[in-house]
Amino acid sequence: MREGWRTFFAITEPSGGSDPAGAIQTRAERRGDKWVLNGRKVFISNAHNSKWGIVWARTSREKGRAGISCFILEPGTPGFTAKNIRTIRTASIPNDVVFEDCELPGDALIGTEGQGLDLAFDLLVKNRFPYSACNLGVAVAAHRMAIAHAKQRSTFGVPLSQRQAIQWMLADAEVELRACRWLIWEGAWKADRGEDARVEASIAKLYSSEVLGRVVDAAVQIHGGYGVSKEFPLERWYREARVRRIGEGPSEVHRMVIARALFR
Repeated sequence: MREGWRTFFAITEPSGGSDPAGAIQTRAERRGDKWVLNGRKVFISNAHNSKWGIVWARTSREKGRAGISCFILEPGTPGFTAKNIRTIRTASIPNDVVFEDCELPGDALIGTEGQGLDLAFDLLVKNRFPYSACNLGVAVAAHRMAIAHAKQRSTFGVPLSQRQAIQWMLADAEVELRACRWLIWEGAWKADRGEDARVEASIAKLYSSEVLGRVVDAAVQIHGGYGVSKEFPLERWYREARVRRIGEGPSEVHRMVIARALFR
């Protein structure tokens, strides 16, 4: 993939995203030497301006989980439309995607027919580590801003950095950030070695997204009115942090994955 190319990942549908085996209704039918897609996807980030994308569709209704396949698609393909969904402003723009007799060449199939979910879950697990690292990076930036502000801002003749309430907020954030970093590193290390890292991926994604929310919230509080001013990045990070607890699987699903592993 060329540097700078945007791509999209189209699996979530109006009927759900956390259970793709049951939720995927988009159909892919073989017609001669082509595949024809019909259906709808929702909350697909950057589908309106990507170079290409990966789409999951049902190639067999009778085979259940084994009836889902994966295809590569270029957004300019006839029958493909993407419309922005209005949400709180974040770095990624979600789209409502529709396929209407969207024809793809026979070689657009990725892997083999029926292999779609295996490919999806493998990709989802691996993607959760860079996603978690992004969460950590923003949290660290917010934490550094809060520390710098606490050092230079004074109230009643005393710097905020000397107020115990502020010190404890920043100390708690420091502990969580260090723990978060090691959780991401451990999981990524296992994935890089080819080991099963599904639980570690869920732990990293769950913890990093929730730590991000807490750290940014504390930074906003320490900055006071400046924390919600558009002159500073904190108000944008605050919005992003809320969305990050949903993207790549909501916190509740990851808690379910972790709990199931405990009781296997």
